[in-house]
Amino acid sequence: MRKNKACMVRLTQARQLEKLVDQLVRSCLGRDPAFVPTFLGSYRTFATTQQVLDVLFTRYGTIFLHSEEDGGPLDQLKMAMSSILATWLNWYPEDFFQPPAFPCLNLLVAYLGLNFPGSDLEHQAKFLLSELDHLEPTQGDAEAPVPTSTPLPSTELGQAEGSAFPGVSASHRRLTPAPAMA
Repeated sequence: MRKNKACMVRLTQARQLEKLVDQLVRSCLGRDPAFVPTFLGSYRTFATTQQVLDVLFTRYGTIFLHSEEDGGPLDQLKMAMSSILATWLNWYPEDFFQPPAFPCLNLLVAYLGLNFPGSDLEHQAKFLLSELDHLEPTQGDAEAPVPTSTPLPSTELGQAEGSAFPGVSASHRRLTPAPAMA
């Protein structure tokens, strides 16, 4: 009986996550632009970065191969995905700090390489991965939980005062605003 109840709870949570990810994408299409930072700032209370990426890429990850840049629905969806991922990478880069293999950041780089090849966002994700690959892991890294954060303050558009990662200087991190939605 307990096993069935636990299974039902997990199924309900998975459905809720799918609904929230759908709302995340719809919000970028003009319905509620404030939802993106709200979701990205709070999802860790009920899901992991991997779970959110899995739902996001499963539901919206393979439609861009034949997308034209014509302003139509697929192009708008592509812009929404770019905006969500740029906001996530810029405001919450620590969500992708999972040494030693950085599975979520590697997944993001692969996704961006397929759907946004050569984009600034792809280059930013690759740069972050290369910086993190060069960090020396410390004993505390394996034991300490990944911290949650608020958006990093910026002194000028495109530059952060601090780094969310030890060993990566602010001059090596480039923060850019999410693309504006039409």
